[in-house]
Amino acid sequence: MKFLEFFRGMPQVFVQEFMGNLKSVRFVIMALVAALVIVGGAFGISGFIGGFTGTPPLVVWGHPATDAASGEHIAVAWVADPFGGPLADRTVTFGDVLNGTTIGTVSTDGAGFARLNVGSISSVSAGVRLGTFESNTGIAWEFLPPFNFTVLSSQSDLDGDGAFDDLSLHALNLTGDLVPGTVRVNGTVAGNLDSRGFILLELPPGVSNVSLVIGGEAYEITAYVPEDRGAAFLSGPDFVLLLISAFSSLIVSIFAIVISFDAVSKERIQGTMDLLLSRPASRTGVLLGKFLASFAAVAVPVTLVNLAGIAAISAASGRGPTGSFAAAFVGYSLLLIVYYVLLQLALSTLAKTSGTAVLFGIIIWLLLNILYNIVTFVLAALLSAGDPAAQFRIAQYAALGNPSGIVSALISLAAPSGLTPIGGTALDAVTLGAGAVIWLVFLLVLALWVFEKKAAA
Repeated sequence: MKFLEFFRGMPQVFVQEFMGNLKSVRFVIMALVAALVIVGGAFGISGFIGGFTGTPPLVVWGHPATDAASGEHIAVAWVADPFGGPLADRTVTFGDVLNGTTIGTVSTDGAGFARLNVGSISSVSAGVRLGTFESNTGIAWEFLPPFNFTVLSSQSDLDGDGAFDDLSLHALNLTGDLVPGTVRVNGTVAGNLDSRGFILLELPPGVSNVSLVIGGEAYEITAYVPEDRGAAFLSGPDFVLLLISAFSSLIVSIFAIVISFDAVSKERIQGTMDLLLSRPASRTGVLLGKFLASFAAVAVPVTLVNLAGIAAISAASGRGPTGSFAAAFVGYSLLLIVYYVLLQLALSTLAKTSGTAVLFGIIIWLLLNILYNIVTFVLAALLSAGDPAAQFRIAQYAALGNPSGIVSALISLAAPSGLTPIGGTALDAVTLGAGAVIWLVFLLVLALWVFEKKAAA
């Protein structure tokens, strides 16, 4: 019975408080702000990273062809996105390279092709503009290959994984028409040209012998993908998620404070605290009900927004973050909400007015998210005596004194190893786990104790 007494009244307080939070204007505003920062940031940063790694919005593939009847030159341009999606109704400008003059403009058809008879001109340029971006290619008849087809290739990093392992091939026959073709990588069939003469391959690390076979003739190239991806952490969905986690922690902590700053103080101001405590509910039950209500009011929208942010990264990058890292990001965001709601409930109990409760919330947020980091950085620099490694370790262990720092370190620990140059931590899982549990127990006991002593004061 004593165990049940501990939770008496919790469900009723939870329902009342939770519904009140959902109806508040501040809940709607904070949910919108969180969505704007996290989801918008995911799209924006993913787009920036895509631009950083050199992925263009469109590519022009140019082929020299010859009219079978007249023998005149036909300039063929295929316009597509980097992944082989054809772009229709794009204006292609063909020019005479030697004279520097424009020959004509042609709009691409539904399959992304534009063709222009250029007579006897032997060197042509083809370009497409998209806003301020322009993609150009050269088309020359002087260097026709010793095959019955022409083929263009491009090796790049299209998926943002830090490795230039994406090989694109596009081929047409010498009259500019589509032909079937098979591609082999190191002797193994890797795929066939699609209905537009295109194929995109992901090559393994090391040297790859790539051959395109059309009509019994083989075009062969050697491609190399470094084993070491180098600065792979500077691109890709995991890197974007790591950046988003930094913004998210700031927004989530503010969200938790905004929702729970007056969870207790408003009862005192409205004169309903004594009535609430006089009901058949224990003080621990009342506080736990308020905690769960505030936690749920923040956790539900934050989790949905975080999942939407991960989906936005996946949509913008073409692939999602590492599953375990994404799960850790979502889970540790919930832990951060627990910390700040418990801390703010204790401060709300101590506050005499809503203004004081707001002030307490602002001060604690500045202390934990800005001032604490500045102070520990200065102290680490002083105590390390100029040793960068020692300074890093001191700063990392100082994070244990800050719940926000612990969550940030836990996310860094969960990040893929390729991100360690920017997201590493000197703390092991046992140390961080112990610190996380200690903070959880401390804040829960603190909130319960303060409410027990000061709620009716």
